[in-house]
Amino acid sequence: MSPAAHEEVLARLGRKCRYMRHALKTAGIPAPRVREPGFAALVHIIVEQQVSVASGAAIWARLEQGLGGAVTPAAVLVHDEAGLTRFGLSRPKARYIHGLARSVARGEVDLGAIALMDDATAIAALTALKGIGRWTAEIYLMFALGRPDLWPAFDVALAEGAARLMGLESRPDFKALDEIGKRWAPHRSTAALVLWRYYSHSLSAAKA
Repeated sequence: MSPAAHEEVLARLGRKCRYMRHALKTAGIPAPRVREPGFAALVHIIVEQQVSVASGAAIWARLEQGLGGAVTPAAVLVHDEAGLTRFGLSRPKARYIHGLARSVARGEVDLGAIALMDDATAIAALTALKGIGRWTAEIYLMFALGRPDLWPAFDVALAEGAARLMGLESRPDFKALDEIGKRWAPHRSTAALVLWRYYSHSLSAAKA
């Protein structure tokens, strides 16, 4: 999505929804999150699974450095699974990333072909791989493939953002958050950016 299109979608969300309008006024405009599609982007998201933003960034930096600056299947396969843990990866993540590298190198996984699939088919193809759940697949489609209507309802920060923005008594579970997101279709990927920014802003404001 171009910067102009991103701004237009944000404006449309703000016009149509008071929650979006309040979030944008309070926390500001979220920047687009864009990653080059392919192996490195998918590995980056695996690294970020179930860790803080800061921890994910630190581990990714160590992994990039350890692999010589380029996260490719060939660079990963120079190391065994135990070797990858030296870069800060947990044993399960090292196993998942090594397995993904092996599958891509052998031609068993074609990320280029996955990029041409519709959302549901692409998610099914990605979640068939070891270590890639629905959250990882949805984030990959959002950030790397630029899909406009993804809503990662398993994301804790997204749920917290929705709870704070909408004044809910508790954090919504997957089913409730999935239902909340329907009001922002077909622009749920952008709405998610708004909620993540609002949540981050609310945390910063609480510490001030």
